[in-house]
Amino acid sequence: MFILKKLGVILILTNLLYGAGLEIPNYLDKKDILNAEFKCLSEPVKYNKKDQKYVDILWDETLVYLKAYALALTNGDLNHCMSSDEAIYDTTKKDNKMCIMDRRDMKNMVKNIYQILFNKEKAKVCFSARRDVNWIYNPGGELQEKSPVAKWANRMTFEEFFDKKVKNKDVRKRGKEFTKNFYKMVTGDEIHMPKTFPYDVSANSLPNLWAAAGWFPMYAEESKRNEKNFLIIRGGYAYAEILGHWGLLRIDEINGQKVGAEVGMTVQVVDSLYPYHNHAMPEIYYNMRMPACVKQFKSFAIREDNPLLKTVEVNKKFRRVQFDAGAKNEPDMWVSGSAMNNSLLYLHENTIHAFEVDGKCEAKPEERALVSVWARTNAHDKRNDYGTTLLCESAEKPGTPAHRGEMIQCDLTNTKW
Repeated sequence: MFILKKLGVILILTNLLYGAGLEIPNYLDKKDILNAEFKCLSEPVKYNKKDQKYVDILWDETLVYLKAYALALTNGDLNHCMSSDEAIYDTTKKDNKMCIMDRRDMKNMVKNIYQILFNKEKAKVCFSARRDVNWIYNPGGELQEKSPVAKWANRMTFEEFFDKKVKNKDVRKRGKEFTKNFYKMVTGDEIHMPKTFPYDVSANSLPNLWAAAGWFPMYAEESKRNEKNFLIIRGGYAYAEILGHWGLLRIDEINGQKVGAEVGMTVQVVDSLYPYHNHAMPEIYYNMRMPACVKQFKSFAIREDNPLLKTVEVNKKFRRVQFDAGAKNEPDMWVSGSAMNNSLLYLHENTIHAFEVDGKCEAKPEERALVSVWARTNAHDKRNDYGTTLLCESAEKPGTPAHRGEMIQCDLTNTKW
């Protein structure tokens, strides 16, 4: 009974939060927002009265998350942009900032979020806890212990996943360390929202969403792709999707138009390099960490039309390019960011990018990570294989990871438009 009362209080608080003072901004057409019609990607899931209480908690925290995200993206109060946050894009250039809402894919995503927020009951038909999906997991540990929703969802935990589904002993060991410290990585004073966010959407404030969204350690299992990956990333990276084709809220169309937005969160351990990679659809990251030292979080991004890329092969599927990551000025091509500075990164389609996190300045590096609000935007365009992340490789030793300081080689998708 106590738990149910506690859940009821949370429901009231979250209802007040996402429902208070939200208006349709001038840049959106009310006719597109009010009374919007939704088509789901799958059949609606029906829950009994007992289970529905937990689903409602998860749903309410989802709406809180999405509202803050839309408001942050369209907040131009702290820069020169009109109704837009400012984002870094190609880090190899000096003039590397843009008003993110100038992009059509971003406008569509924000409009879709407003359509959801102003038509909650219709959108909720497309929402489920996805307890039937066997490839997303609960982080477990203290995060799960403090979430009645995660306990109810009862997914396989990270600990069980690394025990049962991961063959590589080193990856398994690193994954268990990642699991052990996951709660400390996503909570605490080091987690901090970027300035454009109206309120906190981290695990500090939305514990059920972060515990029960359904996480995927996407590089941990054996695959041909992972021969080009680093063991620390294979055991120390995971993401969760809230809105999107693989998430909790799965919408196919709104008002007859395809929904391509995927919104969620990512966690990457410190002392790691997320390898150079690319994909055929745009992607964005909001950094949610206060740095322990200057230049702790560094991002690299180079667009597909950058003259620093040398084309070495072209076929019907891709264009193979090389980049000299050992160039003398290569360190200047990385941009430092945190929750307080350069917090937003926009990656155009086929942008080669990587993330390096320094752990030397952390008192307890095993307990810390880079935590981000993450999104992709054009998941509906299946011609461009939205689900594939292509890892780059060493040009000298193809099939092995691409390191800083050497010539790297990447395959860029021939996108359709």
